[in-house]
Amino acid sequence: MKTFDKFKFFLLKTPLAKFFRGIEFAIVSIKLSHKRPLRLIPNTLICISPYKTGTTFLSSTFGSEVSKHEPLHYTTYKILDKDFNKYFPKRLRYLNLKFECSGYWSAYVDELATNEIAKKLNYLCVLRPPSSWITSVINYWNRPNMSALNFCVSYDLFWKDKIGVDLRQFDFENDTEKNEIIINKLIKFYFDFTKKTSSLNNITYIRLEEIDKSIPLIEKIINEKADKKDQWKRENIKKAFIYRNEFIDQEYTLLTNKLIKKRKYTTKAELKNHFVLAS
Repeated sequence: MKTFDKFKFFLLKTPLAKFFRGIEFAIVSIKLSHKRPLRLIPNTLICISPYKTGTTFLSSTFGSEVSKHEPLHYTTYKILDKDFNKYFPKRLRYLNLKFECSGYWSAYVDELATNEIAKKLNYLCVLRPPSSWITSVINYWNRPNMSALNFCVSYDLFWKDKIGVDLRQFDFENDTEKNEIIINKLIKFYFDFTKKTSSLNNITYIRLEEIDKSIPLIEKIINEKADKKDQWKRENIKKAFIYRNEFIDQEYTLLTNKLIKKRKYTTKAELKNHFVLAS
C-alpha cells in the first residue's frame, strides 16, 4: 500500500473520516464543473452488480486506463442523489472509461433505465447465489479492518442509507430476531434488484462461477484485451457466519434463468450485430 493510501486509511478510522471525504467531494466537484466536456459520451460498459459479486476481480482484469472499480465512490452518491440527470453524463465524461465495476449502481437501476443517456449504455450483471452472497456481505462488513472505519462509504451510504440495513448489528454469537431482520432485508433487496435489471435494454448476465470464462465476452463488448497481470479477487477466507437457504437459491436460479432467456429472445434481432449475450 502506498504511503498516501496508508495515510488515507488511517484518516478513515478517525472522527475526521467524513470531513476528509467532504474535501474529496469538493475537489472532484470543482473538476467536474470545469473539465472541458468530451464531444462524444463514452459508451462505457457498466457492471451494476451489488458489492461482493466479483466486481473487484472484473475491474482488475483490465488496465486502469480502461477499467476502474468504484471510482469517485463518495462523490458519486452525493452528486447522483442531488441530480441524477444532470450529473450522470458529467461523471461519465469525466471518467471516460470503457468498463466500470461499481456496486453502488445496484441502487440506481430505475434511474439508469429511464435517463436518456444511461438507457443507451451497455450493462453487465454478475449473478451470485443469494446464500453465498449474504454470507459474504455479512462477514466482510464485520471484519476488524472494516469495523474500524469511522466512516465507510459503502457501509454508511449504501447499506444503511440505501438498503436500510445495519450490518454491524449482526450477532455472530446468537441466533436473534435482529439477525433475521437483516437477512430478510438483504434477500428482499437482492431479488428486487435482480428483477429490476430486466428494465435495462442492453444487459448481459454472467454467473459468478463462470466469471473467468466470461472475460472473452467482456473483451468483445468493450473492444479491449484483458491485462491479467494485476488481476485479483477480494476473498474472505475466514467466515464467522455461513448462511444456507436452498429454497431462495432455487428461486434465484429460476428467476435468473427466465431473465437470461427473456434477454435472448427480445434482443436477438435488435442487437444481432451490436451486443453479445451470455449463455
